[in-house]
Amino acid sequence: MAPAVRDGDVFMVGQAGKVRRGDIVVFPHPRLTGMTLIKRVIGLPGETVAIEMGEVSVDGRQDIDRWGVGFTYPDGEWVTLDDHVFVLSDNRKATRDDSRNFGPIPERVLRRVRWRLRRGRRDTPGTLDQ
Repeated sequence: MAPAVRDGDVFMVGQAGKVRRGDIVVFPHPRLTGMTLIKRVIGLPGETVAIEMGEVSVDGRQDIDRWGVGFTYPDGEWVTLDDHVFVLSDNRKATRDDSRNFGPIPERVLRRVRWRLRRGRRDTPGTLDQ
């Protein structure tokens, strides 16, 4: 999730409630027991996320994903169900362990990052997406 999340950051997470695009969420890895992931919400319930030639679009709009670093691969299309979201890593070159690999995530398993402590300073989630 670099550059938004760095080694040594400490997070306070809470129930996700209604998630918004751009929220940073924590959830159990859907395939690896005991592993927790931290990702950014890109696609909301009922939306279609497509990746074509390295560009992410949501319901045909390419101006939505402003967080990704580098091209996004592989190409594909994912439709989120009414109670799921599509999550991606910010640093797309470093990992594909996100919804590109395991599909949309049920909202019920998500915890939203409420704030972060970085080098002795408390940041609100709003600063995470810059």
